Amino acid sequence: MKLSVPHIDINDIKSINNVLKNGWISTSSKTVNVFEKKLSIFCKTKYSVALNSGTSAIHLGLKVLGVDENTEVIVPSLTFIATANPILYLGAKPIIFDVDEYHNLKIKDVIDFITKKTKFKNNVTINVKTKKIIRVIIVTHMWGRACDFSILKTLCKKRNISILEDAAEALGSYVKKDKKTHCGSIGDIGCLSFNANKIITTGSGGAIITSSKKFYQKAQYLANQAKDDTFNYIHNECGYNYKMNSISAALGISQLKKIKKKILCRKNIYNRYLLNFKNSKNINILSHDSKSITNYWMNVISFKNLSLAQTYNISLYLSKKKIETRRLWRPLNLQRHLKKFQTYKIVNSNNLYQRSLCLPSDDNISNSDVDKISNYIKKFHETINN
Repeated sequence: MKLSVPHIDINDIKSINNVLKNGWISTSSKTVNVFEKKLSIFCKTKYSVALNSGTSAIHLGLKVLGVDENTEVIVPSLTFIATANPILYLGAKPIIFDVDEYHNLKIKDVIDFITKKTKFKNNVTINVKTKKIIRVIIVTHMWGRACDFSILKTLCKKRNISILEDAAEALGSYVKKDKKTHCGSIGDIGCLSFNANKIITTGSGGAIITSSKKFYQKAQYLANQAKDDTFNYIHNECGYNYKMNSISAALGISQLKKIKKKILCRKNIYNRYLLNFKNSKNINILSHDSKSITNYWMNVISFKNLSLAQTYNISLYLSKKKIETRRLWRPLNLQRHLKKFQTYKIVNSNNLYQRSLCLPSDDNISNSDVDKISNYIKKFHETINN
C-alpha cells in the first residue's frame, strides 16, 4: 500500500494523445493557455502561470516579489526543502520559524517577531539583528491543511511585507472565514505543485496563481526566457525556461476534472483513520482547524513519547508488511546547509519530526486496507510500550 501515487485513466490518455496528434507539444500552445484558465477558474484567481515544477513556481514567485541578496524571507521549519532552496538561489537568507499543531507556520510567533525584533523605516521592515530587509513571508499549507493567516496579512500590509503561499500540497483546500477562499489565492502569490504524488498530477509541473496583473505579467515574462522581441531574439533581462509543456498541460486539464472525486476518496480514508484511532490516548491522526477545508492529501500519525528510533522501527515493521510510510519533511533548521541561518523559537517542528509518520493516503485505499494498517500500528505500538 503506497502513500500517494498517480492514477492515469483512459480520459487522461486521450487528452495527451490529442496533443501528440496535433504536433504542438511546446510551451507556447493553446493547451497550456487552456490549463491556466481552468486553474484560475478553479482557484478563483484572475491569473495563472503554468510552470515545469512547484520549485520553479516558488523561485519565480520570490523573484517577482523582489527577493534578492539584500533581503530575508521568513519560512516555516517543517516543509519540503524546495520551499527554502529558492531563497538561496536568489542570494537571500531565510529566517526559520516553528509550526503550530496543524504543522503550519506558527503565525503567533511571526507576529511576535515582526513586532518585537524588527523596525519599520523608509517603508521597509528591517531585521534588527541582521539589518536586512524582510521582503517576503512564505506561508505553507502542509499536507493540504489550510493555514489561516488573516491577522498576519493585515500586519504585513502595514509593514510592506509580501506573502507567498506555498500551496504545493493544497490544491482543493480552502480557508473558511467570511467566505471560502482557495489556498494560494489569499496572499500576493500562490504556488502549486502537480508532482506525481500530488492530488492531481501533470507528471511534474507547478503553477503560480495570483490576482495581480503586475505579478502575472512579470512571471509570464520571466518564465519565457524574458523575451522582449521574439523575432530578433532580444532579451533585456535574465529569464528562465520554466513554462509547462503542452503534454503536461493536457494531462492537467483531464486530471482537474476528477479532483472533487479524488478529494472525496481521501476524505473517506482520513475519516476511517480517525475512527480507528479515536480511542487511542497515545496515538493521534493529524486533524485540521475549524477554518480549514482540506483536500486530505496526506494523513499523518503522531505517537506520544516515542523516540526517533522507535518511530523508525514502526516504519520498518510496516515496510515488511508492504505498507509504505515516510517521515515528515526533515525540519529546515536540521538541514546541514541551512543550520547557519537565523531561527526563532523552534520546538514543535523537531518534536513532530521525531514521533510522526505519513501514512498511505492514496485514492484507491479501501476501508479494509486502512483497518489493516491501523491494526498493525496498534499492535506494534503496544509491544514498544510493554
